[in-house]
Amino acid sequence: MTEPYRLTARQALALMQKGNLTVEDYAKSLLARIKARDDVVKAWAYLDPELVLTQARKLDLIPAEQRGPLHGVAIGVKDVILTKGTLSTLSRMILITGNI
Repeated sequence: MTEPYRLTARQALALMQKGNLTVEDYAKSLLARIKARDDVVKAWAYLDPELVLTQARKLDLIPAEQRGPLHGVAIGVKDVILTKGTLSTLSRMILITGNI
């Protein structure tokens, strides 16, 4: 299988929906790629890998019939607003949950 970080959102979703890829494994692959390349890319001012993995594990526990259409897809967000309980540093990784 292709490294999960190389997958498009559509490809990752298809694998997650079939049970061939967990949200946790997808997130681990993305985090490993960020760790390997961010010294050069410098896209992340702040990233909490443990929070991302905790979220991913919670998402994996949600039954397939309760998952939204983009369940588990990771996106990068520029956070230019204050976020309670989190350092606002203008970049963040989010794993999508619920029905969007």
